Amino acid sequence: MTTSPSDGPTAVPGVPNPSAPATTRTDPGTTVAPDSAPSRGGGTVVLRTLSLSGIAIPYVPVELALLRPCDPLGHDLPEGTPEVRRWDATTGIDGQATFSVPVGCYRFGMNAPPGTDPVPEGMHTLFVESDGQTVFGSLRFQDPAPEPVCAPQTIVHDLGEGPPYTTATPTVPECDGYWAVISWDIPGDSQRIVRRAHGSPWRTYVSFPHDVCRAEAAADGLPVELEKYFSVC
Repeated sequence: MTTSPSDGPTAVPGVPNPSAPATTRTDPGTTVAPDSAPSRGGGTVVLRTLSLSGIAIPYVPVELALLRPCDPLGHDLPEGTPEVRRWDATTGIDGQATFSVPVGCYRFGMNAPPGTDPVPEGMHTLFVESDGQTVFGSLRFQDPAPEPVCAPQTIVHDLGEGPPYTTATPTVPECDGYWAVISWDIPGDSQRIVRRAHGSPWRTYVSFPHDVCRAEAAADGLPVELEKYFSVC
């Protein structure tokens, strides 16, 4: 798929500052051929991860590769063109990652987080034709998709746990944007109740099994829908 420079950014309802760039890095294991050093100036590539209906899919690892020799004005990237440089990033809560790149021909793709349902489209191409140009590329997921704040990978990202929580498949059966239930497909009882304040990351409220009484949780703001996870005591 070739993306168009005229595509606009994806609006994410309820998500502030949707154009904030993700952190990018150049893969230190990738070498640049002597005749393919980045030119002065350059353009911008914005990779977007979103569902077919346009809902942002947050915290998706994405990759962008520069291939040379190639004429970006021709919008043709021949098979076998060597990769000379690579950038890796993770999209933000708005489902976007921004890269400053030289003029050239690119392939881009993603590593879909566990539990997501990507559209099987493979690698895509895009072309930065001139200095100052901004080009958008889209990586899509099947519908239905949860709102970004309730996406399993958002909760996993905010909790900051390492493996196995980052490598196992998470499931979020209930979420109202401020309280949620999450579990992972790992041995034992991995279920948790998590909560967040407006504008703040998710934090663990209780891990199962727990001995927090329903009245105590209700005093902390627990919604009625989640009372079934707490005993009367």
